[in-house]
Amino acid sequence: MPTYGNILFTQGENGTFTTARRAALGFTDGRNEAWLRDLLAGHPDLLPIEEVDPSFAPLVPLCTELSTEAGPVDAIFISPSGRLTLVECKLWRNPEARRKVIAQILDYARAVSQWSYADLQRRVAAATGLKGNAPFEAARKLKPDLDEAAFVDATARALREGRFLLLIAGDGIREGITGMAELITRNAALGFSFGLVEVALYEFGDQGLAIQPRVVAKTETIERTFIHVRPGDSDSLRDITDESGAESGESIAVTDERIWWEPLTRISFDDPEQAPPVYRPRNHVRVPLPHTSLWLTAYRSMGEGICGVFLAGKKSELPGILDLLNEEREQILAELPGSTQERLQGDPEPLGFACYARLGDFTNDDECRAWLEQQLNHFVNALRPRLKAIAK
Repeated sequence: MPTYGNILFTQGENGTFTTARRAALGFTDGRNEAWLRDLLAGHPDLLPIEEVDPSFAPLVPLCTELSTEAGPVDAIFISPSGRLTLVECKLWRNPEARRKVIAQILDYARAVSQWSYADLQRRVAAATGLKGNAPFEAARKLKPDLDEAAFVDATARALREGRFLLLIAGDGIREGITGMAELITRNAALGFSFGLVEVALYEFGDQGLAIQPRVVAKTETIERTFIHVRPGDSDSLRDITDESGAESGESIAVTDERIWWEPLTRISFDDPEQAPPVYRPRNHVRVPLPHTSLWLTAYRSMGEGICGVFLAGKKSELPGILDLLNEEREQILAELPGSTQERLQGDPEPLGFACYARLGDFTNDDECRAWLEQQLNHFVNALRPRLKAIAK
C-alpha cells in the first residue's frame, strides 16, 4: 500500500512554510478511540464514503454507542435512501486486535440484520433520548422533501437484506491489510460492503491539527444467499456441499440449528487472521480458507450419530489442491490429532483430510462443540499456511 510523507503548508505572500508532522492517535491530547468516534460522528463528511460505496452517501449521523445484542456500535449513520453505515473505531496494536475488531463489526451487522424498523427506531431513541421517528427526522434534515413512508420501507428492506456499509476507522493500518480484507471478503453472511479507513493526523505546531482519512482497503458488495427450507426435508450428509455451495442436512428447524451452532461462530483460532466459522443451513458451519475454492466444514448428523470436520471445496478444483497437499500427507496427518484416512462415499480422488467422532461419546452438547472447536483449530493450523503458499 502507499505510504505518505509529511505535509508542507505555505501561506502569505512571502511564502512562509510550515511542515506538519504525522501525529499518532492514542498517545497525546486524549486522542483515543472515543475521541475518534465523536470526531467522525460530528463530522460525517470526513468519511470517504464515495470511495467505498457511493450508494450509502450522504451520511446522516444517528447516534454513537448504539446498543445491539452483540454489544454497542461506536457510531451509526443512515442515508436518505435508508441504508445504514456502521463504524467501529480502533487503534491497532497487534494482529489479534485487528482480527477481533473484524469479528466484532461482523457480529454487529448480524445483530442489526435481525431488526425491524421499529427496533432501529427504539434503539436510536434509547441512545439519543429523542422521541418520535428519530431516523427519519435525522435524514429529513438533509433532504427536506423526504417521504416518510418510502424512507421507512427502504430502511426496513435494507435491514432485512443486511445491506450495510461496515467501516473500521483507525490509525496505523499498515501491516496485514490483505489478511484483514480476506477475512471480510470470505464471510458472506450478509449483503454488506466494507472499508478500512486510516485516519491520519498532522500537527501544524500552534496552528492546529490536520485530519486526513483515506481508504486503504475495501471489498465489493457481498451478496447474501436466501435459502427456503421446508420442515421435514432431509437429505444425505454425503451431499453436504457441491459446486454451487448448496447444503443439506438434518430434518430439524433451521432456527434450532442456528442456536446450536452459535457458540462455534464466536471461537478464536490460534491464527490471528483466521475468520470465525459461519453458520450455513443446514446443520453445519463453514470456515473460509486462503484458497477461495476451499473451506473447512464442521457438521453434526443426528441421524447417523456422528459429527466431524473435513476439508471441502469445489469439485472442479478440490482434487488438484489435494494432490499438492498430499505431497506432505504424513506430516499434515501428524498435525491433525484424530484425523482419518477413511474416504467418505463419493469423495473425489485422492484422499482428503477429515476427522469424525460418535455423538454418543459426548455427555452433552458443550462437549461436542468443544471437540469440534479443537479439531477446527488443528485443521486451520495445519492447512492454512500451506494453502496460502499454494494460493500464491
